[in-house]
Amino acid sequence: MDLPDDYRQAAIRMMEFHMMSELVGPVHEFWWVPRAPSLEAKLVFAAKSQDEVGHGLGLLRVCEDLTGRSRESYLEQILEGPPRFMNIFHYPWEHWADPVIVAWLIDGAEIERQTTLLKSSYGPYARAMKKIVKEEGFHYHCGRYLAARMVEAGPAPKRSLQDALERWWPRILSMFGPHDSASTHGAQLIAFGLKLSENEVLRQSYLTKFVPRIKEMGLELTDDRLAFDEETGTWSYTEPDWEEFRSLLRGGSPVGADLQRTLREARFTNRWLLEGAA
Repeated sequence: MDLPDDYRQAAIRMMEFHMMSELVGPVHEFWWVPRAPSLEAKLVFAAKSQDEVGHGLGLLRVCEDLTGRSRESYLEQILEGPPRFMNIFHYPWEHWADPVIVAWLIDGAEIERQTTLLKSSYGPYARAMKKIVKEEGFHYHCGRYLAARMVEAGPAPKRSLQDALERWWPRILSMFGPHDSASTHGAQLIAFGLKLSENEVLRQSYLTKFVPRIKEMGLELTDDRLAFDEETGTWSYTEPDWEEFRSLLRGGSPVGADLQRTLREARFTNRWLLEGAA
Protein backbone atom coordinates (compact mmCIF):
# COMPACT_ATOMS: atom_id res chain seq x y z
CA MET A 1 0.00 0.00 0.00
CA ASP A 2 1.32 3.45 -0.90
CA LEU A 3 2.06 5.73 2.04
CA PRO A 4 0.84 9.34 2.08
CA ASP A 5 3.73 11.66 1.23
CA ASP A 6 3.65 13.58 4.51
CA TYR A 7 3.60 10.34 6.52
CA ARG A 8 6.46 8.92 4.47
CA GLN A 9 8.61 12.03 4.89
CA ALA A 10 8.00 12.12 8.64
CA ALA A 11 8.93 8.44 8.93
CA ILE A 12 12.07 8.92 6.83
CA ARG A 13 13.23 11.87 8.92
CA MET A 14 12.68 10.01 12.20
CA MET A 15 14.15 6.66 11.17
CA GLU A 16 17.18 7.99 9.31
CA PHE A 17 18.11 10.04 12.37
CA HIS A 18 17.78 6.97 14.60
CA MET A 19 19.74 4.80 12.17
CA MET A 20 22.63 7.25 11.86
CA SER A 21 22.84 7.63 15.64
CA GLU A 22 23.08 3.86 16.08
CA LEU A 23 25.88 3.56 13.51
CA VAL A 24 27.97 6.52 14.66
CA GLY A 25 27.62 6.03 18.42
CA PRO A 26 29.59 2.75 18.63
CA VAL A 27 32.76 4.59 17.61
CA HIS A 28 32.71 6.13 21.09
CA GLU A 29 32.10 2.71 22.64
CA PHE A 30 34.72 0.83 20.64
CA TRP A 31 37.41 3.34 21.63
CA TRP A 32 36.94 2.22 25.23
CA VAL A 33 37.22 -1.53 24.59
CA PRO A 34 41.05 -1.63 24.84
CA ARG A 35 41.05 1.07 27.55
CA ALA A 36 38.57 -0.55 29.93
CA PRO A 37 40.07 -1.26 33.38
CA SER A 38 39.50 -5.04 33.41
CA LEU A 39 39.04 -7.98 31.06
CA GLU A 40 35.44 -8.23 32.21
CA ALA A 41 34.77 -4.60 31.30
CA LYS A 42 36.49 -5.06 27.92
CA LEU A 43 34.21 -7.99 27.12
CA VAL A 44 31.14 -5.99 28.16
CA PHE A 45 31.98 -3.06 25.89
CA ALA A 46 33.02 -5.27 22.98
CA ALA A 47 29.61 -6.97 23.15
CA LYS A 48 27.82 -3.65 23.59
CA SER A 49 29.60 -2.09 20.59
CA GLN A 50 28.69 -5.08 18.45
CA ASP A 51 25.04 -4.80 19.50
CA GLU A 52 24.88 -1.12 18.64
CA VAL A 53 26.29 -1.69 15.15
CA GLY A 54 23.67 -4.41 14.70
CA HIS A 55 20.96 -1.93 15.70
CA GLY A 56 22.21 0.49 13.07
CA LEU A 57 22.27 -2.17 10.36
CA GLY A 58 18.75 -3.31 11.25
CA LEU A 59 17.47 0.25 10.98
CA LEU A 60 19.44 0.73 7.78
CA ARG A 61 17.43 -2.10 6.22
CA VAL A 62 14.21 -0.42 7.38
CA CYS A 63 15.32 2.85 5.77
CA GLU A 64 16.37 1.13 2.54
CA ASP A 65 12.94 -0.45 2.20
CA LEU A 66 11.14 2.77 3.06
CA THR A 67 13.06 5.05 0.70
CA GLY A 68 14.36 2.78 -2.05
CA ARG A 69 17.84 4.22 -1.55
CA SER A 70 20.88 1.97 -1.73
CA ARG A 71 23.03 1.05 1.25
CA GLU A 72 26.01 2.62 -0.50
CA SER A 73 24.11 5.91 -0.75
CA TYR A 74 23.31 5.83 2.95
CA LEU A 75 26.91 5.07 3.90
CA GLU A 76 28.05 8.08 1.89
CA GLN A 77 25.51 10.23 3.75
CA ILE A 78 26.70 8.93 7.13
CA LEU A 79 30.41 9.38 6.35
CA GLU A 80 30.34 12.59 4.32
CA GLY A 81 27.02 14.28 5.01
CA PRO A 82 25.77 16.56 7.78
CA PRO A 83 26.17 15.07 11.28
CA ARG A 84 22.54 14.14 11.92
CA PHE A 85 22.75 12.10 15.10
CA MET A 86 21.86 12.35 18.78
CA ASN A 87 23.26 15.14 20.91
CA ILE A 88 24.95 12.76 23.37
CA PHE A 89 27.42 11.64 20.69
CA HIS A 90 28.66 15.21 20.26
CA TYR A 91 30.29 15.23 23.72
CA PRO A 92 33.71 13.76 24.53
CA TRP A 93 34.00 10.56 26.56
CA GLU A 94 37.29 11.28 28.29
CA HIS A 95 37.16 9.14 31.44
CA TRP A 96 36.12 5.55 32.12
CA ALA A 97 33.17 6.86 34.12
CA ASP A 98 31.73 8.47 30.96
CA PRO A 99 30.94 5.24 29.06
CA VAL A 100 29.71 3.69 32.32
CA ILE A 101 27.22 6.53 32.87
CA VAL A 102 26.18 6.31 29.23
CA ALA A 103 25.56 2.55 29.46
CA TRP A 104 23.63 2.85 32.71
CA LEU A 105 21.65 6.08 32.51
CA ILE A 106 21.55 6.96 28.82
CA ASP A 107 20.72 3.46 27.66
CA GLY A 108 18.14 3.49 30.44
CA ALA A 109 16.69 6.63 28.87
CA GLU A 110 16.71 4.95 25.48
CA ILE A 111 14.70 2.04 26.89
CA GLU A 112 12.16 4.54 28.22
CA ARG A 113 11.80 6.13 24.80
CA GLN A 114 12.16 3.09 22.57
CA THR A 115 9.75 0.83 24.44
CA THR A 116 6.91 3.06 23.26
CA LEU A 117 8.10 2.60 19.66
CA LEU A 118 7.24 -1.10 19.81
CA LYS A 119 3.73 0.08 18.89
CA SER A 120 4.78 2.57 16.22
CA SER A 121 2.38 2.74 13.30
CA TYR A 122 5.14 1.86 10.81
CA GLY A 123 5.30 -1.92 11.15
CA PRO A 124 8.87 -2.61 9.94
CA TYR A 125 10.22 -0.03 12.40
CA ALA A 126 8.17 -1.43 15.30
CA ARG A 127 9.40 -4.96 14.54
CA ALA A 128 13.03 -3.80 14.38
CA MET A 129 12.61 -2.19 17.79
CA LYS A 130 11.90 -5.58 19.44
CA LYS A 131 15.50 -6.70 19.13
CA ILE A 132 16.87 -3.23 19.88
CA VAL A 133 14.89 -2.77 23.10
CA LYS A 134 15.82 -6.24 24.33
CA GLU A 135 19.53 -5.57 23.82
CA GLU A 136 19.33 -2.10 25.33
CA GLY A 137 18.12 -3.85 28.47
CA PHE A 138 21.37 -5.82 28.51
CA HIS A 139 23.36 -2.60 28.06
CA TYR A 140 21.52 -0.93 30.93
CA HIS A 141 22.21 -3.80 33.31
CA CYS A 142 25.87 -3.87 32.28
CA GLY A 143 26.18 -0.15 32.94
CA ARG A 144 24.46 -0.46 36.31
CA TYR A 145 26.78 -3.33 37.26
CA LEU A 146 29.91 -1.41 36.25
CA ALA A 147 28.69 1.69 38.12
CA ALA A 148 28.17 -0.39 41.26
CA ARG A 149 31.68 -1.79 40.91
CA MET A 150 33.08 1.76 40.77
CA VAL A 151 31.12 2.79 43.88
CA GLU A 152 32.40 -0.26 45.76
CA ALA A 153 36.00 0.25 44.64
CA GLY A 154 36.62 3.20 46.95
CA PRO A 155 36.36 6.99 47.25
CA ALA A 156 38.37 7.88 44.11
CA PRO A 157 36.38 5.75 41.60
CA LYS A 158 33.12 6.79 43.26
CA ARG A 159 34.12 10.46 42.97
CA SER A 160 34.94 9.94 39.30
CA LEU A 161 31.48 8.44 38.76
CA GLN A 162 29.84 11.31 40.66
CA ASP A 163 31.70 13.85 38.50
CA ALA A 164 30.55 12.07 35.34
CA LEU A 165 26.96 12.05 36.59
CA GLU A 166 27.10 15.81 37.10
CA ARG A 167 28.47 16.31 33.58
CA TRP A 168 25.94 14.06 31.92
CA TRP A 169 22.75 14.76 33.85
CA PRO A 170 21.61 17.83 31.83
CA ARG A 171 22.51 15.99 28.62
CA ILE A 172 20.43 12.99 29.68
CA LEU A 173 17.38 15.16 30.35
CA SER A 174 17.79 16.86 26.97
CA MET A 175 17.80 13.48 25.18
CA PHE A 176 14.01 13.38 25.34
CA GLY A 177 13.81 16.62 23.40
CA PRO A 178 12.27 19.99 24.28
CA HIS A 179 8.77 20.40 25.67
CA ASP A 180 6.25 19.39 23.07
CA SER A 181 5.05 22.95 22.57
CA ALA A 182 8.59 23.78 21.37
CA SER A 183 9.15 20.58 19.38
CA THR A 184 9.29 21.08 15.61
CA HIS A 185 8.01 17.69 14.51
CA GLY A 186 6.64 16.06 17.67
CA ALA A 187 2.96 16.81 17.15
CA GLN A 188 3.02 15.46 13.59
CA LEU A 189 4.85 12.27 14.61
CA ILE A 190 2.29 11.61 17.34
CA ALA A 191 -0.62 12.38 15.00
CA PHE A 192 0.75 9.78 12.57
CA GLY A 193 1.32 7.24 15.35
CA LEU A 194 5.02 7.05 14.52
CA LYS A 195 5.78 8.31 18.01
CA LEU A 196 3.59 7.25 20.91
CA SER A 197 4.50 9.52 23.85
CA GLU A 198 5.19 13.20 24.25
CA ASN A 199 8.68 14.29 25.24
CA GLU A 200 7.75 15.56 28.67
CA VAL A 201 5.75 12.43 29.51
CA LEU A 202 8.84 10.32 28.76
CA ARG A 203 11.12 12.63 30.76
CA GLN A 204 8.80 12.58 33.77
CA SER A 205 8.57 8.79 33.66
CA TYR A 206 12.35 8.54 33.48
CA LEU A 207 12.81 10.82 36.48
CA THR A 208 10.33 8.80 38.52
CA LYS A 209 12.23 5.59 37.83
CA PHE A 210 15.83 6.76 37.86
CA VAL A 211 16.12 9.39 40.58
CA PRO A 212 15.60 6.69 43.26
CA ARG A 213 17.98 4.31 41.47
CA ILE A 214 20.72 6.93 41.38
CA LYS A 215 20.31 7.71 45.06
CA GLU A 216 20.31 4.01 45.94
CA MET A 217 23.70 3.78 44.21
CA GLY A 218 25.02 6.29 46.75
CA LEU A 219 25.30 9.12 44.21
CA GLU A 220 23.92 12.66 44.43
CA LEU A 221 21.93 14.71 41.96
CA THR A 222 23.13 18.28 42.42
CA ASP A 223 20.26 19.97 40.59
CA ASP A 224 18.84 22.38 43.20
CA ARG A 225 15.50 22.50 41.39
CA LEU A 226 15.02 18.74 41.25
CA ALA A 227 11.96 17.91 43.34
CA PHE A 228 8.81 15.83 43.16
CA ASP A 229 5.48 17.56 43.64
CA GLU A 230 3.15 15.13 45.39
CA GLU A 231 0.13 17.24 44.51
CA THR A 232 0.71 17.30 40.73
CA GLY A 233 2.67 14.04 40.53
CA THR A 234 5.39 15.70 38.46
CA TRP A 235 9.06 16.53 38.79
CA SER A 236 10.58 19.98 38.54
CA TYR A 237 14.17 20.27 37.30
CA THR A 238 16.63 22.73 35.82
CA GLU A 239 15.93 23.07 32.12
CA PRO A 240 18.74 21.83 29.87
CA ASP A 241 20.42 24.33 27.56
CA TRP A 242 18.06 23.95 24.63
CA GLU A 243 20.04 26.31 22.45
CA GLU A 244 23.10 24.08 22.86
CA PHE A 245 20.89 21.07 22.08
CA ARG A 246 19.62 22.62 18.84
CA SER A 247 23.07 23.84 17.87
CA LEU A 248 24.51 20.31 18.12
CA LEU A 249 21.68 18.85 16.03
CA ARG A 250 21.99 21.60 13.40
CA GLY A 251 25.71 22.16 13.14
CA GLY A 252 27.43 19.24 14.78
CA SER A 253 30.58 19.52 16.84
CA PRO A 254 34.32 18.73 16.69
CA VAL A 255 33.57 15.45 18.49
CA GLY A 256 30.94 14.50 15.94
CA ALA A 257 33.33 15.37 13.10
CA ASP A 258 35.94 13.08 14.69
CA LEU A 259 33.43 10.21 14.77
CA GLN A 260 32.69 10.60 11.08
CA ARG A 261 36.39 10.92 10.26
CA THR A 262 37.14 7.72 12.19
CA LEU A 263 34.49 5.87 10.19
CA ARG A 264 35.87 7.22 6.90
CA GLU A 265 39.38 6.09 7.83
CA ALA A 266 38.11 2.65 8.82
CA ARG A 267 36.28 2.32 5.53
CA PHE A 268 39.41 3.27 3.57
CA THR A 269 41.62 0.90 5.58
CA ASN A 270 39.24 -2.02 5.08
CA ARG A 271 38.25 -1.29 1.49
CA TRP A 272 40.28 -4.27 0.23
CA LEU A 273 38.18 -6.61 2.38
CA LEU A 274 34.89 -5.06 1.29
CA GLU A 275 35.85 -5.25 -2.38
CA GLY A 276 36.96 -8.86 -1.98
CA ALA A 277 33.70 -9.81 -0.31
CA ALA A 278 31.72 -8.07 -3.06
